[in-house]
Amino acid sequence: MKFVVIGLGHFGTALAERLVAMGHEVIGVDKSMNRVEACKEKLTNVICLDSSDPVAASHLPLKNTDMAIVCGGADEGESLLITAMLKKRGVQKITVRSITALQESVLEAMGITEIIRPERESAERWAMKLSVKNYINLFEVSRDHYIVEIIVPAKLIGKTIAESELNKKYNVIVLTKLKQISEQNEIGAKTFILKAGSIVDAKTVLEEGDIIVVYGNKNDIKAMIDKNM
Repeated sequence: MKFVVIGLGHFGTALAERLVAMGHEVIGVDKSMNRVEACKEKLTNVICLDSSDPVAASHLPLKNTDMAIVCGGADEGESLLITAMLKKRGVQKITVRSITALQESVLEAMGITEIIRPERESAERWAMKLSVKNYINLFEVSRDHYIVEIIVPAKLIGKTIAESELNKKYNVIVLTKLKQISEQNEIGAKTFILKAGSIVDAKTVLEEGDIIVVYGNKNDIKAMIDKNM
């Protein structure tokens, strides 16, 4: 996949480097030449420009970009301005770092569904989330074991847990399945929450739109994702 990461502070740089390590093409953008110079050997390409300036931003290489990620810091207004510009340019997938609850609400009202909350979430987790199809969430149980939430892939819809053979093939355990339901936040914008079901058994049927919660070794989970997602 091709990513444009705007804002090469500590979090943006860590996220960009992790995406490169996972084999993706990453273009880093920042208005600080020092930050750009620090990243030029680590990323696919780097550009020094002010993304909040409409004229300068018109030179951003957004064509054929799979996702733009806005990793701005404390300047919420600048981050929102860049986000609005990206939407105007027709970028289909935009992920934005949020610092405050108010900024998060404004982003939701703008239609941004992927919001990074760095105080609670790691760059490694977001690298996986942004680059793996159908991936929803990840929790590190230990250094080598994860619990992940994944949208049921098309090839498994209609099958039971037993028929999916996820445990047999990949040595992972399906703990439960979730449903997405919509509600309104405090400013009236639609947002989505997950509703847990009961613990699954071998006869539980996987339905379209279900999110399965899976536990296992990170290498086994990666193998499962690579083969099914």
